[in-house]
Amino acid sequence: MEDKKFNPEHRKKLNDPERLEKLEPGKIWTFIDYKKPERILDIGAGTAFITAALADLMPKALIDAFDIEPVMVEEMRSNLPEYSRITPHLMADNELPVANEYADVVWMINLFHELRKPHLLLKEIKRVLKPNGKLLIIDWAKREDACESGPPLEHRWMKLPSPL
Repeated sequence: MEDKKFNPEHRKKLNDPERLEKLEPGKIWTFIDYKKPERILDIGAGTAFITAALADLMPKALIDAFDIEPVMVEEMRSNLPEYSRITPHLMADNELPVANEYADVVWMINLFHELRKPHLLLKEIKRVLKPNGKLLIIDWAKREDACESGPPLEHRWMKLPSPL
């Protein structure tokens, strides 16, 4: 099976300001619609470029930024000193090293298409979300006209897998 994971050697392109124009953090936060979250998890945070933009919109929330690539976690640590509310963490596949009912909000941005067994991570997210917590998944559209950037079309999901 072909590996769908983002190549960390290309991590500099994750810090392109054009990504903020396409993803529009303000719209993302409006869509989440959670009043005063205390704890947020970003799964697949990469360099935490988008994480930092979203953190500016929720100045009191503590954010745990997770990635499975050690080089990405190191990149976060070097890029985020002024964001003391964002804590980078290394994670194993489908394992979040936090307590049950830990987070108010969990998001995955442009990660879902990389998951080999998404149901395992979704089950783990269910464990760590507080009651009435919110999960937001943003990923690449599976459309021919949407392939100007991002992963190949065959790596993208047409629809989410069956619910847990």
